[in-house]
Amino acid sequence: MLAEMAMFIQLLGMATLAAILPTIAVMCAIYLIYTHRSQLLDILQGILRIICWLIICLVDGKAKADGIKVKKVVNGK
Repeated sequence: MLAEMAMFIQLLGMATLAAILPTIAVMCAIYLIYTHRSQLLDILQGILRIICWLIICLVDGKAKADGIKVKKVVNGK
């Protein structure tokens, strides 16, 4: 009987942790995304430029892909 109670308490603790830990992880991820959003946007723009360059290179060739200039947007203008 005592072992069964101990197992029940252990399962209850594991279920509580299974519910709380993902919530804490999501909250930490949201906080990190919010605090470092400018760096994340720069990384995403770089990845998109690489993908676009690769597609243009495969379709039209390397010279055409290298010839395309990136327009910088300053202050949303």
